[in-house]
Amino acid sequence: MSESPKKILCVDDHKDFCELVATILTDVKVNSAHSMADAVLLATKEKYDLYLLDYHLPDGTGLELCLLLRGFDAATPIIFITGTSSMTEAQAITAGANGLVKKGRTDSVEKLIAKVSELLKASRV
Repeated sequence: MSESPKKILCVDDHKDFCELVATILTDVKVNSAHSMADAVLLATKEKYDLYLLDYHLPDGTGLELCLLLRGFDAATPIIFITGTSSMTEAQAITAGANGLVKKGRTDSVEKLIAKVSELLKASRV
């Protein structure tokens, strides 16, 4: 019996970023949302193994979304992946996330893959 692929909800206002994530993370199913409202709608309809959140969203911030998600889902890991310089790892953790990966750095793809792999392996029961 084969295990069904893990599911990630990628929330980013740039559609191409979530497409890139889906291309990089070939062994997981990536669903995309491009606003806080879309993300909450999807997260309440389906169970995800991981949330990837950008900071800048058209209807709020990733920090606000993280707090909303934690209001009904305390267990699913959350990683912020953002290019904003004003957000720190400490802010991400305080909001309930498991970490932060900065976009645009030379090692950001490798860090994202490592963090996603670590959290998805930890969530296997």
